[in-house]
Amino acid sequence: MKKFRNVKFTKLALCSIAAATLAACGGGGSSNAGSSTASVNTVGTAAIGSPIVGGTVAVKCASGTTSSTTTGADGRWAISLKASDYPCVAQVSGGQANGEALAPVLHSVLAAPGQTNITPLTDIMAGVIGKQDPSSWFANVSRTDLASSVTTDSLNTALDKLKTALASLPGKPSLPDGFNPISSVFKAQNGDAGDDLLETYSASLTASGLTQSQAAVNTANGQSLTQQSFAATAYTTPGLTAIQIGSSINLDGTFAIAIADPNRGKFTAKAIIDASGNVTSFTDAGQFKAVISLLGNRVGELCTANGVGSVVAGQPGQYVYVSSDLTEVTDPTELNGVSFEEFEDCVKSGTTSFANGTATFTDINGHQDTPNANVAQALTAAGLADTANHSVEHAKIYKYTANGVTKYAYITVNSTTDTDDPLTFDTDTKYVTIGLSQ
Repeated sequence: MKKFRNVKFTKLALCSIAAATLAACGGGGSSNAGSSTASVNTVGTAAIGSPIVGGTVAVKCASGTTSSTTTGADGRWAISLKASDYPCVAQVSGGQANGEALAPVLHSVLAAPGQTNITPLTDIMAGVIGKQDPSSWFANVSRTDLASSVTTDSLNTALDKLKTALASLPGKPSLPDGFNPISSVFKAQNGDAGDDLLETYSASLTASGLTQSQAAVNTANGQSLTQQSFAATAYTTPGLTAIQIGSSINLDGTFAIAIADPNRGKFTAKAIIDASGNVTSFTDAGQFKAVISLLGNRVGELCTANGVGSVVAGQPGQYVYVSSDLTEVTDPTELNGVSFEEFEDCVKSGTTSFANGTATFTDINGHQDTPNANVAQALTAAGLADTANHSVEHAKIYKYTANGVTKYAYITVNSTTDTDDPLTFDTDTKYVTIGLSQ
């Protein structure tokens, strides 16, 4: 096996909320200003995977009160209302996210004082509660309808329908345990579970071919967002970094792939699959250069132009992926007597044969490596060190059984250890590969 041989915040815009006035962050006004009734505050985060900065939050309440404010540099917003004003519906428009003008207008509901976020996920929930496009609901909802629409039951139904809709997107995204998109506190920054979900959702929605409005309307109507969705785990450098990857057969019949990599950005593509479910080519490659898809697209490799490949210079392998329905194998001796076709840079690079706990790689030109007896080490958390080439290799082995036939697959991820930048691609000492039993 080639891989078992030696080869080379933003400053926080904090509201100073006086106890007597509870003035909204960013300013704004309310039609009930001057009321002697004590005010209560609703605060939240407006984000799409990055904070919505300078967006206008407009609120309409069942009491007839309207108010507005502006989101801060971290997407946070706050607004003062009377307890008798609730429930309300909110809309964020304008502003920027990730340096670009906010494209969709997003919505949420304020059931009670406290935390209320505004994100694409709350927009879908607002669509379910309003039983229509959330923009139309916000524009036309009456005070009576608003009061009767936002209830505990409708909020629970909206959450359930959102979960179902997410599961129909590429990668089958899911809510973190205990996370409610409307009322759970989160930060619009990488590494926050709520924000990471928004990044994954964004990539998945783009791949599905639907707009945010279409996603909200489909969910409100109980319609799936794709014909069929699939989930897998992609692995990349450095180490064995695991990233959610999804694919789907979309409502228009296209096949889509989506990855939300917190280090490298979002990748989406449209592709053609054969009768066995394997990807054969791209119709819209996006940032991908090539793909190897095997075992009904349960095992594969995706190549980009990021770096230099050692087999094909212009399309280095960046991700190897395995479907969630494969079983991991931890004992390499199970592979004794099994031979594999190996792929690197999205082309066949050679074959690997296992015997007596060792692996022998033969490249496509017939050159054979010395049998490697350290295969098991690559399966450990420490990985297999290659000190000569300043790198370390990690591997995983999987199997899949269908119709009485078992197929084995391995993935390897080799990362450099001699650079301060873990995302720097180095020739020969940084690569990802897959192997499928013959």
